[in-house]
Amino acid sequence: MKRPNKLPTSNQIRKISALIILIAISLQAKNTSSDQLNTHDPYARDTAHIGIMSRLLYSSHRTDTSIATEMAFLEFMKNINKKGIFSSYSSPARVLQEMANHRLDAILVNPVDYLEIDHHINPDNRYSLTFGNQLEQKIHLIIRSDLNIDRLDQLKDKHLVSPTGNQLGLLFLNLTLLRNDLPVANKFFSKMSSAEDLNSAIINLFFGKADAALVTDVAYNLATELNPQISHKIEILASSIPMIPLVIGINKSVPDEFTQEVSLMVDNLDAYPRTIHLLSLFKANRIVRIDHKQIEPIRAMSNEYKNLLKDNHQTNTH
Repeated sequence: MKRPNKLPTSNQIRKISALIILIAISLQAKNTSSDQLNTHDPYARDTAHIGIMSRLLYSSHRTDTSIATEMAFLEFMKNINKKGIFSSYSSPARVLQEMANHRLDAILVNPVDYLEIDHHINPDNRYSLTFGNQLEQKIHLIIRSDLNIDRLDQLKDKHLVSPTGNQLGLLFLNLTLLRNDLPVANKFFSKMSSAEDLNSAIINLFFGKADAALVTDVAYNLATELNPQISHKIEILASSIPMIPLVIGINKSVPDEFTQEVSLMVDNLDAYPRTIHLLSLFKANRIVRIDHKQIEPIRAMSNEYKNLLKDNHQTNTH
């Protein structure tokens, strides 16, 4: 007959309890130490988080340029031994929030929206793209020659066509209208329609489907070279100053190691023929560094537009 097991004494229970507590404390300390190591540097990762805000390019179909853009910038990351993850953003406020929380390393954005993000971008790591070997492009307001128009006010109640999301073009147009004591575009034109790309806007104008269009000088010059008849049926009514078409900015919180690798890659782009080829898919030639000289003229335009719009509103309410 087996003897019953003896129950542990109160002293043994205390010893066992103390041992369990020590083991638990040890495991917690180990986990905490591990978490601190993993979260100490939010940039200790091999994946770069890249944002795209609004439509950037208008040289071809929106879907085609979107795919080509992601392919090109994935290749950029590959050149510096990084992976890339893309996210889309619809507001500068969201971009700033993600950058402040170290969840966004770089942003590709149109120059108008960039102005609200500029203070969170490393000033030494701002870039743009060249098209037709031009860093800056003019925006042309072009019209049909048969309309016999030579003044801006004569476009009142006409039909304007412009590529979808052309914020820089609309900023130029609205500023030009306000400077001439005219209403902003959506109150000045009887109809404003969207074209899928710059060439489509020119073609629509050429075939009389619109009265005026907003295009870049690069697109207009190329179109007239390919079809000289365009210059006989279309003329330029107004032009902007030369401006960069987009901005690529790196979060100012990103470590120097990352920004130095990007700078080195950009400065030696000829060593990466595949990257240059991918840029050509959306008709770009190079990626180049920019500074305040390219940013401030656009900021001045934006500020003047806001002031004129405010003055115009106050005049109309009195």
